[in-house]
Amino acid sequence: MSWGRKSAHGGAEPTEPRDQCVWMEADETILIEYVAKNHSQGCDGLNFDKMFWAAAAAEMEGHPCSGPSKTAAACSSKWTRLCATFTVVDKVANTSGLSYSMEHGASITPESENMWTDYVKVK
Repeated sequence: MSWGRKSAHGGAEPTEPRDQCVWMEADETILIEYVAKNHSQGCDGLNFDKMFWAAAAAEMEGHPCSGPSKTAAACSSKWTRLCATFTVVDKVANTSGLSYSMEHGASITPESENMWTDYVKVK
């Protein structure tokens, strides 16, 4: 059991634990491919409405996955986190002068450690 929102009396009310989705790389790929294929449905850039995420969740149902089913809310939340991660990696890889690759990650070496430390402090 976990503790949820505050009650009217100021204490937290107990809530039942929610089953959380397990996102494997294959699941993320399916979601990204779905968004790429249907990106024209985005009303403001890559921001999508609830109907879009319901359709994405239905698409995820067609693929075996680990853990509970991916809901519309889970798909939307995962997309938000993927976009945030992409933004950080893109900045590191393309504007910071530091290197990043999908194969090796940040490749922090003893020689580049101080540069990474300074970069993280600024951000």
